[in-house]
Amino acid sequence: MPSKSLRTLVDRIQQKIVFLLAYYLFWWIDPVKYLRLLGVKIGQGCSIYTPSQYFGSEPWLIELGDNVTLGYGVMFITHDGTSRLFRDRLKGSSIFGNRFGTIVIRDNCFIGNNAILLPGIEIGPDSAIGAGSVVTKTVPPRTIAAGNPARSIKVLDEYVDSYLQRMIPLQATDREELRKELTTKLWGEER
Repeated sequence: MPSKSLRTLVDRIQQKIVFLLAYYLFWWIDPVKYLRLLGVKIGQGCSIYTPSQYFGSEPWLIELGDNVTLGYGVMFITHDGTSRLFRDRLKGSSIFGNRFGTIVIRDNCFIGNNAILLPGIEIGPDSAIGAGSVVTKTVPPRTIAAGNPARSIKVLDEYVDSYLQRMIPLQATDREELRKELTTKLWGEER
């Protein structure tokens, strides 16, 4: 009969294998379903391009409204980890820390690649966060915010006006047509 420590090791290995299988099956087949399994509240029509491990150690403190797009590498931080420096000296301190906050992204928002969202923030409906931004405070509705720390740079209507001035009208209906059209317009030749 194997020793108790060997059984414990085998049990841990089995648990890890089951976790990895569930991760790969759920994440690759249906990332929204997997994130919901972890406790993230997710609305309808969301596009999530960031890995599940970027949803932090308390995914149940994250809520996404309908039609939210998360670019690659968006990181959710729902706690303040600095208490590791002093929590052994604080009465009532937890091994998990004691400062947590929710992260709420309302309907119809876009969060750019590699943005970092800190605890206790809300991003209002119809808002966008620029790539690489660090969101430390709540972002009002219909706001475009960017930077470190993120700050309001435009309201949505102003952004739409500036977008219209910079947009490239396209006729493409598939990727190959898109390539031809863009390379001709931007490089002056098909590539």
